[in-house]
Amino acid sequence: MIAHVAQSGEDRGRVLIQIRSRHPSAIALEAAVHIARAFGSDLESLFVEDAQLFDCAAYGFVREVSLSGRQTRPLSLDTMMRDLHLAAQGTRRQLEALARKAEVPLRCRVVRDEPLRALTIACAELGPWNVVTLGEPFAGGNSLLFKQMLSEVSGTTGIVTVGPRALRVSGPVIVAVEDMAELSDMLRTAERVAAVDGAEVVLLLVGPGEGDLERMEGETRLVVEDRERVRIELAAVAHGADAHMAETLRKLGGGMVICRFGGLVVPDEGDLRPLAAALECPLFLVRPDGPGAPPPPSSSPGRPEVSKSDF
Repeated sequence: MIAHVAQSGEDRGRVLIQIRSRHPSAIALEAAVHIARAFGSDLESLFVEDAQLFDCAAYGFVREVSLSGRQTRPLSLDTMMRDLHLAAQGTRRQLEALARKAEVPLRCRVVRDEPLRALTIACAELGPWNVVTLGEPFAGGNSLLFKQMLSEVSGTTGIVTVGPRALRVSGPVIVAVEDMAELSDMLRTAERVAAVDGAEVVLLLVGPGEGDLERMEGETRLVVEDRERVRIELAAVAHGADAHMAETLRKLGGGMVICRFGGLVVPDEGDLRPLAAALECPLFLVRPDGPGAPPPPSSSPGRPEVSKSDF
């Protein structure tokens, strides 16, 4: 299991950042650029105008509520289109500045579609080795969204997301290891991400008990050998200990957390509110092996047509 991303010029994938709102997370944008730089990949911004919003705007009784909840106004199609255009332009300027500094090739475009469908089509157009970054922070209950994305968007090998309290991309790259069979691949991924700014790699061994962790630590030291910028931490976590795991990650002060989706750290069912509240850096969710995993590089996915425009 490894979050492979196609390199620039391979035309087999890229880092794709999906933007769905007027105010995406600045940390999410930085994380997308960081991953693209680490893997020598292209970066593409996909600003999605949710087609359902345009359907709602056709009804005169629909009203828009302010974030404070104190003000409402009719949902105007003209106003909404202007706001979305300005938001897309603003996001493009932010990404252009970040990509230029990191020397990462960037493409920006706008599509009007249902968000998951737009993402599915974009990954199928150029795949199968894409890493998707979500521009908006996740909240409690998003395990179902991640599960749906990883099962239905077959052209992606991983998802990068942030919580509402994300502060940084710099710092140690934390790898949560639950299965020793995944250690080598996840370590290689972490070392590429860490090499961008010379960060340390922290191998966080996660298991249900002390006996399991002792065995995992012994095996890990044989793999790590004499690597100077890799250290090992242990975390005994049982199923359902969401708050404990979230606090463990917070205390490590990482610049990015890499883990397998569907395990003890990020279960495929359950409440992610503790993790969302504690996480101060991006979360890189790697697709587990099994049904729905990307096809081998020799396959050639189709390129369905989609209405799109550069902006």
